[in-house]
Amino acid sequence: MPLYEFACDNCGRQFEKLFRSTTVRRPPACPDCDSRNVRKTFSTFATRGGEPGKGRSDAASCATCSSGSCAACGR
Repeated sequence: MPLYEFACDNCGRQFEKLFRSTTVRRPPACPDCDSRNVRKTFSTFATRGGEPGKGRSDAASCATCSSGSCAACGR
């Protein structure tokens, strides 16, 4: 089951969605505003760069966590 990341063009929320198939026929609804005006984004896992052992520190990588101190944030 593939996991896709999306960004809502309506409210800016970034979220993940797990699909039962590799074919995505209809975009998912945003969990915040229920809009289907969303676009797929590159996974932070697939685009991670920098020094080994260092997480990304930009705001985009921290948009999906609430703690601000996860491995993706690098803090």
